[in-house]
Amino acid sequence: MVGGCAENGNGTQGGTGGNPVASGGTASATGGAGGDTPTGGTAGTTATIASGGNVPAGGSAVTSGGSPGTGGAVTSGGSPGTGGSLASGGNSATGGRTGSGGRNDAGPPRDASNTGGATGGGISTGGATGTGGTTGGTDGGTAAPGKVFSQCRFHFGTTRASGALVAQLDFFTPGWMMGTFNQKSVCTSTAPGGSLAGLVPVDVTYIAANYVKNKYQLCDCNVAGCAGGNLCNYGSQYITQDWADILTQYTSNSTGFAACLGGRPIIFDMEPDWYQYIGGGQSQPWTAAQAGTNMTALVNALKSSLPNAVFSMDISPWIPNNGANWYTNFDMSLFTFINTSGGGTDANNVKIRANNNMTWAGVSKVTGKPILADTGYGASGSASPGEDANWNDPNNINARMLDGVVSISQYSPSATWGDTIASIRGQLNTPPNCY
Repeated sequence: MVGGCAENGNGTQGGTGGNPVASGGTASATGGAGGDTPTGGTAGTTATIASGGNVPAGGSAVTSGGSPGTGGAVTSGGSPGTGGSLASGGNSATGGRTGSGGRNDAGPPRDASNTGGATGGGISTGGATGTGGTTGGTDGGTAAPGKVFSQCRFHFGTTRASGALVAQLDFFTPGWMMGTFNQKSVCTSTAPGGSLAGLVPVDVTYIAANYVKNKYQLCDCNVAGCAGGNLCNYGSQYITQDWADILTQYTSNSTGFAACLGGRPIIFDMEPDWYQYIGGGQSQPWTAAQAGTNMTALVNALKSSLPNAVFSMDISPWIPNNGANWYTNFDMSLFTFINTSGGGTDANNVKIRANNNMTWAGVSKVTGKPILADTGYGASGSASPGEDANWNDPNNINARMLDGVVSISQYSPSATWGDTIASIRGQLNTPPNCY
């Protein structure tokens, strides 16, 4: 799940693949929905969105293999910091299970329709929403909208949206957020009259990992050959060391988007593979509590100028016990969604991936959050064009909705995917909640 790599492993900890891609690169992410809606309310209107812009050129990525950092128990290692300060980590216990999987790619190519650029304000709540529609029915989604998405239905999105396909989508994923603000095109493309008008941007933030990868020549966890080692050995140490600079880059994106987004909705998928920074292979691992405190500081940095922005917490399918001992360390009231990112997922399985034990329903129940799912993008961003057909099957989608999934992002759909979506919408149940 990290900036520029897909997850495919079944270990306790997933590495991310490849050297960092240039900021603004496209990655697979998911879109989704917010909290429960009160009954009897009047649905508020949402702002019209548009699109456009050119993508900044992408960087090359290292795609060589390697082994992920080993796992292990982590000692309590210090108290979590308060406020915007980074909580420092302690020493890790030796031994433990070794993660055998993780990401093995360097990220997707950039979407020519999405460039970096200025930004805008928070989400327009648009008033209270009515419940409308028939829960569990097959009307294709006619309930009143939530405060994030303009329609109450299962949501489709992609990293490559253009032409007639746009009319069938609810969201898109621009290039991942890799540093200081450079995504003005997200604002221009979603503004009235833009090429992606009406779509909600789902922006994957990868600033912390990308910053230390660039500065200290680190590889992702399962990639060898970088002079500085990898994120599973030195990630937490260097992020702690450069915390002030990382927070500054987060604040830059908050200010930038607030200046140009005009109050339209935006979702931030926060820092893929955050779980790796408590691993036993880290030189200065965080405790899980410190990981939670540090994540709160990053969310608050983005909320500083975007108080109504919507946030999603990353899912690493190899976390044991459906994340029961992980997510309790986070202030989940800050998050509307949880999301997969980068690696493929199973539409026809109760497990997120067949080779991991985490289930869709299990992690949704543990967190109390709906899931934004994605199909992954393959090693080195080289996934073949064409969507994952299992996520086009209404029976699979309806089953996953019962497990808490509210959206799917197809990385590189075929030219006819819009027709496919239109043909299956009438067979999809209305979600129990609107977001």
